[in-house]
Amino acid sequence: MVRTFWLAVLFFATFHSDGSPQTVSSASYELAGFFHPQQELAIESRFLAIPDPKLAEEHLRILTQAPHIAGSPEDKATADYVARKFREAGLKTEIVEYKVWMNYPAEISVDVTAPADVHMHGPTREHVDGDPYQDDPRVVTPFSGMSPSGDAEAEVVYANYGTAADFQKLTDLKIDVRGKIVIARYGQNYRGVKAQLAEQYGAAGLILYSDPADDGRQRGPAYSKGPWRPETGVQRGSISFISQFPGDVTTPGVASVPSLSESKRINPENSAAAPKIPTTPISAADAQPILKHLDGPDV
Repeated sequence: MVRTFWLAVLFFATFHSDGSPQTVSSASYELAGFFHPQQELAIESRFLAIPDPKLAEEHLRILTQAPHIAGSPEDKATADYVARKFREAGLKTEIVEYKVWMNYPAEISVDVTAPADVHMHGPTREHVDGDPYQDDPRVVTPFSGMSPSGDAEAEVVYANYGTAADFQKLTDLKIDVRGKIVIARYGQNYRGVKAQLAEQYGAAGLILYSDPADDGRQRGPAYSKGPWRPETGVQRGSISFISQFPGDVTTPGVASVPSLSESKRINPENSAAAPKIPTTPISAADAQPILKHLDGPDV
């Protein structure tokens, strides 16, 4: 599916815990890479003193007031808002249009098929009491962008964070993931690297989940009472192999502008940046019955 999306750039300043802008002291450290570091530090201090934390909060609320998946009308509205604010600030601003290949979920299903007494069907819809977007259809089923369509049924192997070291550890332990479904938790590396390694080691599929020990209840109060991820929360995002090349997976080495001829585009199935095994994210709540019934020692 080819969709159009819009790109705008935001600049963020750093603030102290009390909300005041963080400034750079020329006496605190020596800035490398500049012929006149003290002048540069003075300029940066002036720049960092300008942002208003209350105004930043207002912008953030407006930009997040509606679900805005890439390529949607709501996504275009966020780009228009940012461009308008840039122009109001006196900045020369242009919205550049790109024509990129994107996938959206039609049906996603994760089921435990054995042992027979374990019942799990996911992904479960995210739920937090009182959340205004509880049943909003614009909140799509959690999925991994750029994952190919596919169907895999196999034994599950836990791969910790799905890093190169983790897959090497499995190899050292004589645990073969070929033809298996790997389950790994978010963290320590980019999600696309997890998918790339699982593919390289011969896995049939990959499941990603957010561990409460990393960004959930074990760190503190979860949303809506705190900032940490709730049990049903799912992290979304692309798993394209950006180490091969960034951007649109169908236009390696060139900008995916609307005027680019179809002869310059490649099929995503033949792209070096497109994963080849089905991958999907689930919540900690959905991951629990899978992890609970794995064999082997606790980790």
